[in-house]
Amino acid sequence: MKLDDLKADWKNEITESGNNVKLTEVIEALMKETTKVDKSIKRRDILEISIALLLIPVWSWKLFYSAGVMQSLGLWIAILACIYIPYRLLKAKRVHVPQDESVLAYLEVEKLKLQNQKSLLETIALWYISPLMIAIVLITAGATVNDFGIPQIPGQLMVYYSFCALLVVGVYLLNTRAAKKKFQPLLDKVNQRISEINETSAQ
Repeated sequence: MKLDDLKADWKNEITESGNNVKLTEVIEALMKETTKVDKSIKRRDILEISIALLLIPVWSWKLFYSAGVMQSLGLWIAILACIYIPYRLLKAKRVHVPQDESVLAYLEVEKLKLQNQKSLLETIALWYISPLMIAIVLITAGATVNDFGIPQIPGQLMVYYSFCALLVVGVYLLNTRAAKKKFQPLLDKVNQRISEINETSAQ
């Protein structure tokens, strides 16, 4: 059974269960929020994966015209990064869907999904920013090497690196802010609903 089918079953169960009307209404609202987040994640992943896959042939083509070892190394890092980024994005969405069709099971799945996405944003410097920045520096600096293989960094390239550094900081801050402001509050809500259901079951 697919995750979407389970969601439909879980929604029906929420609607049909009348043990706690207030809790039922809260979970329905939470379900709408998580569905909205799922759509946003899907759009982001399609964009990021498409760009990464389209860049692979570009970097591969440039390998044939590499200026030296440094630039070739940078191009290989770029290619590997464009392979790893889609893998990392898809892996974050991969969760085990239980056979149990209860509301609690639904919330546990949503909790895991939110935790994965939050972790993805919090570690973006490691799996996304760092490899791409290293590749950019090696590719651009490698294009300026002299006869001794030493990069000759012009002022214009230094300005470009400064711009890239600012962009990196901006991307990092935006993603860590999203992890804190977007995913953490929703994760807290899911955890709260799980606690409420467990407390209700224990009574």
